[in-house]
Amino acid sequence: MKKLQLTHGVRGAVRAVMSHQGLQALVLALAIVVPWSASAQAMTLPGMNLTQHCQTLYGSTAFSYLQQPNPTAFSWKCWHQSQAKSMDLNRACRDQYKHYVNGVEIDEGYEAAYQNYSDPYSWYCVLRNPYATAQVPSYKPELYLWKGRNIALRTPDRTTCTTPQIQHIVTGIDKGVDFYAEVTGDDPPQHLHYDELNSLAVLPSGAALPCVGVACGYRGFTGVEFKFEVFRDQMCPDAAAGVHDSTPYYELGRNYWFYETKLSSNESNYGHSIRTGYAVAMRFLAMSYEGLSGNSAHNTLYTQILGLVDTYRTTTVACGTSGATTTPTTPGGSTCYRYDWSNTLRANSGLAGRNSTDLFASIIFRLHRQHGWNFINNVWKEAATLSNVTSPFHAADNFVFAASRAAGVNLADVFQNSWRWPLSSSARTQLQSELGSPVSVTPYH
Repeated sequence: MKKLQLTHGVRGAVRAVMSHQGLQALVLALAIVVPWSASAQAMTLPGMNLTQHCQTLYGSTAFSYLQQPNPTAFSWKCWHQSQAKSMDLNRACRDQYKHYVNGVEIDEGYEAAYQNYSDPYSWYCVLRNPYATAQVPSYKPELYLWKGRNIALRTPDRTTCTTPQIQHIVTGIDKGVDFYAEVTGDDPPQHLHYDELNSLAVLPSGAALPCVGVACGYRGFTGVEFKFEVFRDQMCPDAAAGVHDSTPYYELGRNYWFYETKLSSNESNYGHSIRTGYAVAMRFLAMSYEGLSGNSAHNTLYTQILGLVDTYRTTTVACGTSGATTTPTTPGGSTCYRYDWSNTLRANSGLAGRNSTDLFASIIFRLHRQHGWNFINNVWKEAATLSNVTSPFHAADNFVFAASRAAGVNLADVFQNSWRWPLSSSARTQLQSELGSPVSVTPYH
């Protein structure tokens, strides 16, 4: 038996077969598999065992071969009883990969697809099945399903994104889930999912979303739905350029928001600032931590948000200016600070063209700059241990507790004096008891 060296990641036993009844250089291949290295990428494409398929059709002595010369994706045949016979690659996929609906095996859904007409080893199997949308459950478009380690991405077609671009997207989001699971120490309960994988579905053009915007992630549960336009105009072009659109990583911040009773409040404005600010910050942190490059707009936005806390901290106006604070920059002075916690985060009011959510993200970035990834890996876990809040002021205390404990230092002065964040006297006393005297505010400027 002569073994042939084949490219494109093809696995399985391979042997050369001499010409028979005028056929030349028939090549037997026991399997066609995904043309990428599994070690390099997270998403794999189901391959086909073509000899098994031939034996299912024609009997145990049948086998698969490639017609020569110049084989293409359509050069595969079965050989049985000295005759070349046809294949049914859609059936090969359905026979090899079982699909279940509510525990019942369904003999449909999987279909065969190839990536390159000139490459006979580029065939794979892909599942296409109905998806019940969150907004209109009776509307069940047929979507293709691409399985990663943590997520199942569903798309309306296989042409808006090429298969390598789909793989790029899924692989990146898989890593994003790794980050969220690591830093929160938790996973969301399943709502929209496939085979216990978080379901991220791109809806067909014109389909309604259950929220306002281009994508909807369920808060504290699995499941994200995207408008087709964000897939077509952002996710696929970014994948083609070798970078990642940040929309999925932001929506994962919805799925992994477990802190409504710990850091939010009964005031909707403040709750929005904090929970959405979490998603804003975490999308950038997830991509950075996992080494996922964003596009130029992503990088520009990050730079703007990064410095927002300094604009917040330093902007001054004449005391008595409408909407400004009553806190003078120097005791008895006529110049007051423009912004504080009350007229930004609590009021859901932004600054410098950015939202209050971006301000909360900027504060997180500044704490990350000072205390590193260890801070990010602990702050949300600390938040999860805190008491349920009864007011926005209680919630403000809680975040200072979580941040200080994650940083391992008393941040009372940083929040209260530099960032004009409310802090109760009891919280200051407790932080002093736990972590000693407050640290200097200077390194946080």
